[in-house]
Amino acid sequence: MPKPVGRPPKYTPELCSKAFKVLRDGESLAAVCCELDITRETLRVWRETYPELNESINKGLQHSQRHWEEIGANGIKGNYEKFGAAPWIFTMKNRFREDYKEDKEDKKDDSVSVLEKIITGEIKVKND
Repeated sequence: MPKPVGRPPKYTPELCSKAFKVLRDGESLAAVCCELDITRETLRVWRETYPELNESINKGLQHSQRHWEEIGANGIKGNYEKFGAAPWIFTMKNRFREDYKEDKEDKKDDSVSVLEKIITGEIKVKND
């Protein structure tokens, strides 16, 4: 019987929790790729191939956003000695575009951004 050509796939179900933990701590998909020692293309293919990995990553991305929102809420409240609101906003708009975009055509006049909801206290952010 002929030997399989190439390396065996590196994917194992245990990578789901590893990816989730990286994202949960506020890191990016690039950090997940580094932690798993794969390329972004491999991650894309794995997310399409393995639903459990895709779900772990989606949950991790939600936790990552929460992590960054907690940083912002604490910074706005003055809990950090040196908090830069402008870099934080830039980060949020670029990392979490769906929730922080400012495309006026997509916004209704009565819509309020997540940032505005955090500032006004409409969204409560967990404090450690």
